Amino acid sequence: MPGPNEVPFDPTLPSIRLVQQWIRRQQTLVMVLHQGQRLQGQLLWQDPIALALQLHEGQELVLVQRQSIALIYPAAVSLEAVP
Repeated sequence: MPGPNEVPFDPTLPSIRLVQQWIRRQQTLVMVLHQGQRLQGQLLWQDPIALALQLHEGQELVLVQRQSIALIYPAAVSLEAVP
């Protein structure tokens, strides 16, 4: 049973499906944490608690807890304001 702050892992949710799509496509992603830190790499898998990010090919995985993530987007997407 999920804790009070946990949402059950539901693969039918659009956000979960989009992350799975990024994983299948092996896209380079930018992950912005609530503290403002930015991580860039490829997601290899996700579960209800964490996402596994590989910052560089051949490097150990970094586990990022879902609750610490503010934003995830493909590195090819620019989030700069358009004048």
